[in-house]
Amino acid sequence: MSRKPLLMAMLSIAIAVPAVAVGLGPLKLDGLIDGPREGFALDLYNPYPEAETFMVYPVGLDDEVAQDRVTVLPAEVELGSARSRRVLVIADNLAVGETYHFRVCAQRKTPPEGITLNARVCSKISAHRVG
Repeated sequence: MSRKPLLMAMLSIAIAVPAVAVGLGPLKLDGLIDGPREGFALDLYNPYPEAETFMVYPVGLDDEVAQDRVTVLPAEVELGSARSRRVLVIADNLAVGETYHFRVCAQRKTPPEGITLNARVCSKISAHRVG
């Protein structure tokens, strides 16, 4: 049996999938606060060869549910190639003794034509309010 068709199929998949993905870090953050609001800073990085617009948004730790108690500023960022920018993440309405876990994810707003997988990266964040 010829391996050429299999090799060609694997090559076409490798070409269609981007070799790089947006950068967001750190990938894990923990915060301890004595008030109802906790702020975090994340660095967003554009590894692509051209300027891109990125969406940065909060979701649940184990699901894709939007997190109304989290604000990301700015939520949409245009970055030049090989540029980075700090974004502010604010977890709000923390109850005394509560530990609130969520993720903040970043991805290109509009992937280039022909890209079927829009790569994204997420940071896991925990905010804990002491009593």
